[in-house]
Amino acid sequence: MAKEEPPSISKDLQELQRKLSLLIESIQNNSEVVALMKSPVGQYLDRHPFVALTLLVFAAMSAVPVGFFLLLVVLTFLVAFVGVILLEDHSHNKTPVATVSWL
Repeated sequence: MAKEEPPSISKDLQELQRKLSLLIESIQNNSEVVALMKSPVGQYLDRHPFVALTLLVFAAMSAVPVGFFLLLVVLTFLVAFVGVILLEDHSHNKTPVATVSWL
């Protein structure tokens, strides 16, 4: 005998399916998505789902290294900027050790 699932799990799955359907419908009705799908690129990707999936996976996988690189660039710029400000401030506050006077 197979056990039947409790009614609450079935209702939860139906609710999840309804929310997912609403999400997909809202994405498909988005004006930017509609414009993309009417473009030649969107039509090509619609006819070639493997290429679309490959581009999606490539974009997702390359986002992390590119993000780390941009973070490194910004942090390097900030450290260099603060270093220049501190060095410039330090060099202007020095008092001369000896003065030379011409008679």
